[in-house]
Formats: sequence, C-alpha cells, structure tokens
Amino acid sequence: MSVLTPLYLLGVLAVAGPIIFHLIRRSPSGQIPFSSLLFLTPSPPRLARRSRLDNILLLILRASVLCLLAFAFARPFLRQKAEWNVGDDETRRRTAVLIDTSASLRRGNLWDRARAEARRALGETGPTDEIALIAFDRSTQPIVTFRESSQMEAGRRQALALARLNELKPSWNGTDLGRALIDTVAAIEDVADPSESAGRISRRIVLVTDLQRGSRLESLGEFEWPRDVELIVRSVTDDASNAGLQRLADPTEGDREPRIRVVNDAGSRRERFRLRWLGIEGKPIGDPVDAYVPPGESRVVRMPRPKEPASARSIVLEGDGTLFDNTLHVADEPRQEAIVLFLGNDRADDPEGLLYYLDRVFLDTPRRTIRISAQSPSVPITIDPRHPIPLAIVAAEVSPEQARRLRDLARAGSTILDVATQPGRGQTLATLLDVPPHPIEESRSRDSLIGEIAFDHPIFAPFAPPQFRDFTRIHFWKHRKLDAHSLAGARVLARFDNGDPAVAERPIEKGNVIALASGWSRSDSQLARSSKFVPMMMAMLDRRDPRPFVEEEHLVGDSIQLPTAQAMTIRKPSGASIRIKPGATVFDQADEPGIYTVELPDGPRSIAVNLDPAESRTEPIGIETLEQYGCRLAKPADQPLDREQLRQLQNAELEGRQKLWRWLILAAVGILIVETGLAGRGRRALAGETGAGGPSS
Repeated sequence: MSVLTPLYLLGVLAVAGPIIFHLIRRSPSGQIPFSSLLFLTPSPPRLARRSRLDNILLLILRASVLCLLAFAFARPFLRQKAEWNVGDDETRRRTAVLIDTSASLRRGNLWDRARAEARRALGETGPTDEIALIAFDRSTQPIVTFRESSQMEAGRRQALALARLNELKPSWNGTDLGRALIDTVAAIEDVADPSESAGRISRRIVLVTDLQRGSRLESLGEFEWPRDVELIVRSVTDDASNAGLQRLADPTEGDREPRIRVVNDAGSRRERFRLRWLGIEGKPIGDPVDAYVPPGESRVVRMPRPKEPASARSIVLEGDGTLFDNTLHVADEPRQEAIVLFLGNDRADDPEGLLYYLDRVFLDTPRRTIRISAQSPSVPITIDPRHPIPLAIVAAEVSPEQARRLRDLARAGSTILDVATQPGRGQTLATLLDVPPHPIEESRSRDSLIGEIAFDHPIFAPFAPPQFRDFTRIHFWKHRKLDAHSLAGARVLARFDNGDPAVAERPIEKGNVIALASGWSRSDSQLARSSKFVPMMMAMLDRRDPRPFVEEEHLVGDSIQLPTAQAMTIRKPSGASIRIKPGATVFDQADEPGIYTVELPDGPRSIAVNLDPAESRTEPIGIETLEQYGCRLAKPADQPLDREQLRQLQNAELEGRQKLWRWLILAAVGILIVETGLAGRGRRALAGETGAGGPSS
C-alpha cells in the first residue's frame, strides 16, 4: 500500500494529545462530603504513586480515530498489476493519426504540410506501438486500422501507413471534425487488450488539420471524452485571406436573378471583389458586378442573367487570392413544356364546364410551361413524343381504341383522371382498368360532403396538417355511385359522408388511373371554387415528374434524388460517365463540384453541385475550443513528462479509482460513536458511585 500525500501522515503525532490528557493528575474518585468539613480549606491529597493511565480502551479508541483521519488525508491506494510501466521498459502506445482531407486543405501548400506532419507523427511511433491512420472530411475513412497493423510485423507497420498516406489526396467535401474525433475514439476503444497488458498502453490521437472555423464540432457537445485518451493537435495554417460564395433561395418563384452571398474572412486584406458569369466553356459572359465586402462581413449581390442562352453556367468571384472556393455552379434547366390533355365537349369560355377552370389552375412557372390540349372525344388522340403528357383528364365517354391509348399513357407513367360527369355504362373507366363494364348510376344523395380522406396519399398530402384538413365547406350537389368492387382493387382515397367512394386510384405500371365521382362544374360541386382544388390538380400533374433536384441546392457528398427509377447515364464534371441501373432512386457519387448531366429519354437535365459554404470560413480557431468541448489535450511536446511525473500520474489515477479514504472516514466515524457510548457509560457509573457513598439524612 502507498499514499499519495505522505505529509499528512504527520497528523499521527496528534495521538500524543489523548495520552497527555490521560496522564494529567485528577482529583481522586469516590469523595464523600462531610458537613463538619465544609468550612475548611481543601488541600490536594498526597499521592503515594506516580500518575498512571486510566480507561485504556477509551485511549486506544481516541488514538485510533486520529490515526485513521491522518491516514485518510494522506490518500492511500493499493498498487495493482494494471499500472503504467515506468520501469526500464518503454511504455507501449496506441496511436491513431487523424488527418484532415477536406476541401479547405486545397489552399496553397496546406496539404503538403499536413502530410508532412502526419509522416512525423508516424515516425515518432515505436516498433511495438499499435498504429492506425484515419482520414476525415464530412465522413471518416479508415486507411490503416489497428487490427490490420497488429497482424503485421512490427517493422512493417510504419511502412504500410506511410505508403497509404502518400496515396491520399484532399477531397471536395466539408469538414465534420466532431464526428471524426468520436469515430477515432471508438476505433481506439474497440481494440481488445490482453489481460496481462491491460493498463500498460497509453492511448492517444494525433490530429492533423487546419482547424478552420467551418469545422463542425457540435457532435462533441454530448460526448464524454475518455480520461485515458490524449489528443495531440498539429495544426497547419496560412496567412492568406479568403472569400467565398453561396447561392441563396429565390425570394419569389418568378425572380430569375440569383441572389449570391459573398462572405469575407475577418483577417482578410481585401474588400473589393467582382462577380462574373461564365458560360459552358468557361468563357466570361456579360458585364461583371462589383461587390464591396469588408473583412469579417458578408453581402448579398443580385446577378442579372446574361442574354446568351445556356443550360448551365457558373459564377466566379474575382479579386480573391484563394481560388478553391471562388466558383459557384448554377444549373437552370431550359423551360420545359408539359401538356395537360383534356377529352370532353366543354368550351374554354363556358363557366358551366370543366375546361373553364383548368385554364385558371395550371399556370406557367419559370421552369415549366403548361399547355392544355383540349380534344373532342370523337377525334383520335394525337401524342407528340417530344412533349410528354403527365396528366390526361377524361370528362366524357371515349371509344375503346382511345381508351386503350390512354391506358398506354398510364403504363408509360402518366396520370389519367376519369371524371364521372354523368351516369352511363362506364365503358371508358372499365377499359382503363381492364375490367368488365359496370354501369355508373346517379346517387340519390344531395348536398354531400367528403367525410373520409387518406391524407397519406400524394394528392391529399398537402392538406395533412390539422389547419388544412377541413373539407366541410366543399359541398357536392350531385355525384355518381362508383362501385368499389368494380374498380378491380383500386384504393379509395376519399369517401362521401354516405359511404360512397369519392376518389379512387389504381396503379397501372408506371402511371395510375384516378376515378372522380363528381365534376367541379357549378352544377355538380363547389370543388373548383375552393382553396383545395389547385393543390389537388397540381399534385396529379406532378405525379410523373416531381423534378426533385432542381428545387434545392446540392453540396458535394449529398445523396441526390433521381427523377425516375429507370436506367440512365450521369456524366460528371470531370467527364466520367456513370451508368445508373434500373430501380435506383438516389445518386450518391457527387464527389466534386460542378454540373452533372443526367441523360433521360426526354432530354438531358442538369444538376448543380457546389462546395460546402462552411469550407470558405478558413480563419483558424484556437486549440482551446477543443478543450472547451471536453477533449483531453496532451501537454506540449517541449515539456515532456519525466519518469517521476509519470509515476505521480499513475498514483493519482489509481487513488482516484479506489478512493480508500472514504472507508477510513467511515471507520473513524464508527469508532467515535463507540467511544462516545463508552465514555457516557463510564460517567453514569461514576455518578452512581458518588451518590451511593453520600450521608443519609
């Protein structure tokens, strides 16, 4: 057993106190008062013997309390086999070299310096050390694992790690430093130690990074850093200033001038910049736009579009000395034309018909022109393969041949909306669903309401929030009865309050057929005059082609939702082509900024992928920021621990785990309780003897 603070053992000298008090001469016990002697001056008795110790048990208890307290303050601990080896043999180490490969390392010569620091860290490991090499950007990639290095000869571990380090290159991804540190700690702790060497391995992480302000550290907030894992930070920085670009969302749908945010570093020595459009071949287009951005601030600049047409352009920032983040890619597709086919006898200027309201529902957007093609049911359907028909509305009975052509459209991915405007044989709906004809009858119910709606379906999903679910103000004066059994397994999406199906849908290969039991003319319902009509019709139009990747900004490393699940080819900015297999819904190989071209049957479409804006925040943060997040930073390399310091750290670690002083304090308290009881018992016995020896009255 050893003690951490031996000076407190001097408190044992306090044991002399109880012994001295016990040796002090006291008045003899058993005095008997006599009334005749009350007026005489008392004189101390003459003792024939020297002072001797009385109540030996109480003396031992009181001395034991003082010894236990002194020993507790000295903080004793038991030495174990699992202590650090501070003898003649060198302590083994488990070292993980964590190197930053994010896009911010592309500045100047930072990558060469970072790789040199990683080589130095690997070179400082011993032949018996366990080594791992881990790279990180927005994700963590193990290059050499502990298990892989442990299976190799001791002399080859460094060579393997250095060889793979030379193959590393900085990526275009952002930086998630917090997640990388957590993953590296997990890699260190996942290695199983043999029982005989447990506790003899010092574990550390050597972090090589530029510590730029854009490094994400939020995940460290809820992470408890291990006490025995040290973090050694070797940062590489430069004095060059930097400015970056970020595209903001359009304030309105019709605004065709992109809004660009220019961010300037706090330590920048430049404040005047110019923004310019670049064409597909990288040549400047149009006039530049000046931007004044003081250091540490940002400004939003509107970029007027040039007159020259182009499907993909870029915006470049001029006047900045750091070039890796000075290009912003913009992919605006050419205006697409979508055709809504209407088969019926209505006139566009007749407010009593259905076509009158369709002209006011489908409005053009900056990315799409919607054209309504109204055809008579008796005229053969003409389909131009260059212009897709995402939605076809059938408001009258058509011939079986036309119904079969509509069914072919549904197989190709279109939505066919069959509106039951009047009772009849239902031949068109039966042909669309490929079922026997079933008569459609007029319902006897008047002034019906929709009482049951499937809000999980895309048509009604816009009304899923509670504030939009109210359909009680939409009255249906008349509707037709759709037999659910005759719909051949179609899903009923909405029902009237009497239980009749109001809206039913059945998938047909890539597309679907939707049956509506009532029209939206003024004689049938109030649907066209409600706020629910436009979102419902737009949802039907967008079922085929929602165009997900033109509605949001994509960053390097993002998974991009594909517009269709069919086979396609995607051409990367570097020129490499990637074949997408049928059934794939996402593209997860966007590993560089630029314009990605998707080859589709209806023409190519472009995807803009840009650098993470956080990578432009290149000013370094202090190393104390990592300490504030709980990381245990190692001492500077110029202050190495000697053997005695290492031994003291070991002793403090063992004492902190054992905490034997708590048991000593409890033992002292227990002895004090026993001593108090014995002392009180002795006083009561003495008082009894004194009372018994007094004179009787």
